Amino acid sequence: MEMGRLPSLEAMRVFEVAGRHGSYSRAADELNITHGAVSQRIRQLEEQVGVTLFQRAGHRMELTPSGRRMHGRVTRSLAELTAAVTALSSSGPDVEVTVSMLPVMAARWLLPRLPKFNERYPQIHINVRSDRLLANFKSDRVDIAVRLGSGAWKGLNAIRLMDEEVFPVCSPHYNDGRFTRDPRAFVNERMLIDPNVPWSAWFRSCGVQIDRRIVGNSFLDANLLMEAAIHGQGLALARQSVARGDLLGGRLVRLSEHSYRLPMSHFLVYPPSLDSNAPVMAFRDWLLAEAAGP
Repeated sequence: MEMGRLPSLEAMRVFEVAGRHGSYSRAADELNITHGAVSQRIRQLEEQVGVTLFQRAGHRMELTPSGRRMHGRVTRSLAELTAAVTALSSSGPDVEVTVSMLPVMAARWLLPRLPKFNERYPQIHINVRSDRLLANFKSDRVDIAVRLGSGAWKGLNAIRLMDEEVFPVCSPHYNDGRFTRDPRAFVNERMLIDPNVPWSAWFRSCGVQIDRRIVGNSFLDANLLMEAAIHGQGLALARQSVARGDLLGGRLVRLSEHSYRLPMSHFLVYPPSLDSNAPVMAFRDWLLAEAAGP
């Protein structure tokens, strides 16, 4: 495609929002335009790039494989553009953005990525709150939060950040390296339990019938669950969003290719009054770009 025929920035923004929500109606609400306008922009964009970007799946508009590939690149490109504009316009004093998220997300997802944000936005300092309970935006002075749920929080903007899946893992040194990869034999091993993500749901999802109650050490904090698995204390269901670093680093091994998708997703949540707050929006867009990346 020639440079002069590139889609407009407006079309890219509509595509990014529609793909993020999986809904033309919700995209229209966020962009303050009509449903018909969103549909028209997407149709024009599909004609321009020559591929189908969305397909209907029930009440949702899902990205096609080509649409998903394009969406990840568009999300990262818009974040880069936001970074450039924010850097040029940030001649004032340093500012602070406060984010609240679950401890496991803060430690294993955000923390390894945060230096990239600091390098891109040296004038924006991130105050990280690791909260197990939902933070109150007013009394706790929180600007933006990452919450696991259905996306319905009254009076707040909620943007889907990523879906969540779980799969079994253990330390490569568990049981002196003599561990099973047969799901039917997992119950004969030491099981580590997250009360919020029951093993029974994972077993059902892969068609394995378990006739007895699953018992073992239980950890309400998913971060402690991961550490227990790393230290060879048993098998755990790891969350895809936070396990990547430990898998790549060889601290954990995946025991099955089968994943169970949780009924909840991670959402970026913030008050509508901050839609015009440049530092908060820069952090929001950066988080979305990170979630869309590899």
